[in-house]
Amino acid sequence: MMMMMMMMMMMMIIIIIQAVRTHQHNTDSAVLQAARCLKTEIQKETRKMKDSIAEKTKERWHGKRMHGQLPHNLDEKLVDIEQSYRWLKSGDTKGETESKIVAAQEEAISTNYFKNKILKEETESKCRLCKQHEETIGHLTSGCPISAKNEYLMRHDKVCTHLHYSIC
Repeated sequence: MMMMMMMMMMMMIIIIIQAVRTHQHNTDSAVLQAARCLKTEIQKETRKMKDSIAEKTKERWHGKRMHGQLPHNLDEKLVDIEQSYRWLKSGDTKGETESKIVAAQEEAISTNYFKNKILKEETESKCRLCKQHEETIGHLTSGCPISAKNEYLMRHDKVCTHLHYSIC
């Protein structure tokens, strides 16, 4: 993919050089106008290539066994996809933190459910804390009745504290 982009850019540079050579006898404004047109064409082609690469990446992502859990969940009509990915574009997180968050979104963290259903280990898939529900990321982050008593409350208070100081 990267090689194809580099070849495309080289081709565009050659086109620009040829345009400048053919317009040397014209006034500067004609050359600038031609350059603007070429720049617009290059931007359109670049956008097409990026969109194509993104689409192919998305197709490969959906095709993998464990990957694509988040996009499958985001296909619901109640989810704002732009807002769901916004933190990746404008977030101020370290790469390590970002990878852990994405792994959690992908349900790729070693929970009892993951070990039992994906890795096919002989382990119980029920939650280690409540022993009632499947131990999935969703259950651990927002559905475990044992964690709801303390952990969720502490997490809520930390978020509120952070928001308070950010606003101040």
